[in-house]
Amino acid sequence: MKIGIDAKWYFNGHPSGKVVVENLVNKIVEIEPSNDYYLFLDKKDKNLIFPFRQSNVHLVYVPNIINAFTNFFILPFYTNKYKLDVCFYQNYAPLFGAKKRVNYVHDALFMDFPEYFTFFERVYFWPMKYLSRLSDHIITISNSEKERMATHGFSKKEKISVVHHGLGLSKENSSLSKDVDVFKKYKLPKSYILYLGRLNVRKNIQSLLKAMPNIDDNTALVIVGKDDHKTIDWDSLIKKLNITNRVYRLGFVPEEDISFLYKNASVFCFPSFAEGFGLPPLEAMYYGTPTVVSNTTSLPEVCGNASLYVNPNNEEEIAKQINKVLSDESFRESLILKGRSRIKSFSWEKAAKEVLTILKSI
Repeated sequence: MKIGIDAKWYFNGHPSGKVVVENLVNKIVEIEPSNDYYLFLDKKDKNLIFPFRQSNVHLVYVPNIINAFTNFFILPFYTNKYKLDVCFYQNYAPLFGAKKRVNYVHDALFMDFPEYFTFFERVYFWPMKYLSRLSDHIITISNSEKERMATHGFSKKEKISVVHHGLGLSKENSSLSKDVDVFKKYKLPKSYILYLGRLNVRKNIQSLLKAMPNIDDNTALVIVGKDDHKTIDWDSLIKKLNITNRVYRLGFVPEEDISFLYKNASVFCFPSFAEGFGLPPLEAMYYGTPTVVSNTTSLPEVCGNASLYVNPNNEEEIAKQINKVLSDESFRESLILKGRSRIKSFSWEKAAKEVLTILKSI
């Protein structure tokens, strides 16, 4: 079988897209070597080393302007040239090319939460709905997103499959000297709440900050991530709340430090208003950190019984649940155990097998 994969984000996609594409491609190629894989990569990454060099893996470098334009106007001619049986696209599947077209729509949050997206983003994302409708099949990342897409007419439910993400983690370095070095590097306190992700209004860091005055004074808040679009002046809010000495904004953090920040956090809090999946809480569970997350969209589906849930609009509730984890050691340990059990349901190998089954079935 000749399978095409839109892998333009493999080396240099946006952080969440890169994690997904890199892990899925690696596992798909490993799991089923009997297929011929045509991987469409960004021409700008031609000098980077791709880890698989077997004869059934064909690297095709394509000019990439923006994802939608490339998929719609450029990839069809490549997929037609190689006479592909099926091609797996990221968000935008063209109208012709491969015999079958599968559109991998990561989420459709822009349909129900337009206030968290810029005007340009809403215009850019809008064609996904109609291109999905004309595709042979859609894959998305949660049942929450499947319902959203069916409701908004992306396709009929029977043509939408759910494949949950796996865990894409950096290698854990558990040496004591490494931990000491990282503590010193960021001048971190012993007890801290961790938030890791994009910094925009949809992620709702503002409610977490507003909860801080009601959280145990001996616990700080560590925020990891870069400012994103639709953001606010975090520093002014922190100053207004009089919590400057309790908030550590680290910005971008190298991958090798991520595991340390997860495993040494007292609590991981993810108060997002809306998520298509929500990978960071699972990563926190992997490192044995209890989690407090929003009770919205996909997060209950992903975290199951292994997390404490909060109304993202209720700062008092956020503070109460965090304090519960901080003050009750036996409860904290029970959450950690549930988290370690929960993550067993999510792996990139499982996700890759499910994607391959769908590609072959159509």
